[in-house]
Amino acid sequence: MPNAVQIVIFWLVQLSALLMFAVRFRWAFVALWAVSHFSRALGLTLIFHRYLAHRAFQMNRVARFIWALIATAAMQKGPLWWAGHHVSHHRYADREGDPHSPWVSGFYYAHIGWFLNDTRHDHLPASNPVVRDFSKQRELAWLERFFVVPPLLLAMALFLAGGLPWLVWGFCVPTVTLAHSTFAINTVNHMFGSRRFETHDASRNNLFTAVFAVGEGWHNNHHRYQRAARNGFYWWEFDPTWYVIRAMAAVGLVWGIQSVPTRIYEEARVVKAARAAKPVSSVVDAAPLTLELAQDAEPL
Repeated sequence: MPNAVQIVIFWLVQLSALLMFAVRFRWAFVALWAVSHFSRALGLTLIFHRYLAHRAFQMNRVARFIWALIATAAMQKGPLWWAGHHVSHHRYADREGDPHSPWVSGFYYAHIGWFLNDTRHDHLPASNPVVRDFSKQRELAWLERFFVVPPLLLAMALFLAGGLPWLVWGFCVPTVTLAHSTFAINTVNHMFGSRRFETHDASRNNLFTAVFAVGEGWHNNHHRYQRAARNGFYWWEFDPTWYVIRAMAAVGLVWGIQSVPTRIYEEARVVKAARAAKPVSSVVDAAPLTLELAQDAEPL
């Protein structure tokens, strides 16, 4: 699809979210938004991110296709394109070559511009590990080539099921919120939040983005150990994608799960202890300020 057409479609969908003010509000529509937003978010994080980009587990082929179909309906291009560029992000994180670093290319470009406007990112080389290893999987190759089909089918199905209100609350609004939840991991999570690990990039953990991106907000954890199937390294770090992986493993659909090594947890403890032992400067300990009265100043 020509880049100009993709840009027009993207902004039309973004603007279509305003139609929520044109339909009568019902709490049931909020539930519809939640189902559409979070189910497709799970597809993106489960398949595109943790499976294709990081090989964090192995998966039943039928289940993989179903989740990949759901993820592609998020309208964030194809599975190989998405995962392949994510691999490039980790390779050059917050350095020249990173497709979407706010510190290298600015907030707008890192949030939307790289995805939408820059034709340099339209294609991936055959040497990209995701393309190399998965492009021969016919169902994934089909989704990659016809990535416009799943979101189009979803929009049509919602309209036929419930008219304009279902189209707006089941497709338009959640497609927009999901897009910015995903993009926020590239921008917000490299600018705002806490840093458990001293990584060589600006990655940060952020609870807010973790909620809307179903666990992806524990980004500093992820940058420290990318292979892990879980981004929330501790039980209190909300990570729905990890819960789904565990549930699928329980029924035999997922296996070979990559865990967080003990050495990584030990590193987290060491870093925390070192920070706690570091003296914190205070106003009381500061050297007294020398104030020079105006009348004592040297004449000009």
